[in-house]
Amino acid sequence: MPASKEQAGIPRSAYWLATLPPLFWSGNFLIARLMRETIPPVQMSFWRWSLALLILLPFCWRPVVDAWPRIRGNIPFLALLGAIGVTAFNCFVYAALHYTPVANAALVNSLLPVVTFLLAYLILKQSLTRQQLAGIALSLCGAVLVICRGDPRMLLNVSLNRGDILVFAGMSCWALYTVLIRWRSAGLPAMAFLGVTVFFGALFHLPAVAWEYAMQGGFRLTMATAGALVYFALFPSILAYVFWNRSVAVLGPGRTGMFMHLLPPTSAALGFIVLGEQIAWFHLAGFAVIVLGIWLVTSAPRKA
Repeated sequence: MPASKEQAGIPRSAYWLATLPPLFWSGNFLIARLMRETIPPVQMSFWRWSLALLILLPFCWRPVVDAWPRIRGNIPFLALLGAIGVTAFNCFVYAALHYTPVANAALVNSLLPVVTFLLAYLILKQSLTRQQLAGIALSLCGAVLVICRGDPRMLLNVSLNRGDILVFAGMSCWALYTVLIRWRSAGLPAMAFLGVTVFFGALFHLPAVAWEYAMQGGFRLTMATAGALVYFALFPSILAYVFWNRSVAVLGPGRTGMFMHLLPPTSAALGFIVLGEQIAWFHLAGFAVIVLGIWLVTSAPRKA
């Protein structure tokens, strides 16, 4: 299929960048699940983002100062993005992993591209072509194939719990964040935008983290917990958000959201590398179907 003029103007790096956040978030799910009995969920999210903010400061303080006039006029909007894209999304996900298996979380998260396209239609008035609808359906089938391990009958045995509801709440927050960052103030540098939203995101944790600490206490800082927090801060926080925000700016929220279907196969790959879990036929088949679905969506010209 020949590329449309719109496709020809999109750098390939935008597609490669969009593949990295799901990989980092797969590691986030894996490590958070392993640490769920060691670090309370809100504290896990708070210290992750506080450390991320400290790492970002040398890189974002000058862009923030230079762009302050534009930032000051957009503080309510930036605070909203920090609240839903940093605080709510991550607290919901970490809390959910205390109650639901990773497979359930992956299954619920596989709905994210659908919700993102729906919100993009409602908020940004972006419609879908038939090719994109087919791509969404195909990619969703690939994700479900991996999650149910090649046996669709497993879906009949999935029982929803409060963890699944928390995952859906977090996923909905992320879909809304993905759509709203399309409205980022024109001329606001990427590092200034990230620094301000991370600041508000860390700040909005304070009431919940104070309550959780009063109820459950803190956690011991060991090599394992420190290593987990450093990973959380660097990869699923700073790098994933930089790459995701850039992809949304270039590809749009709906197309970027499609790459979240890479979560199940990348989680399987990490399980193979880190835990020695086996790669089966349904992992490879599901990955191939997901990639085909993503290609159908991203190669289709936007409907006017």
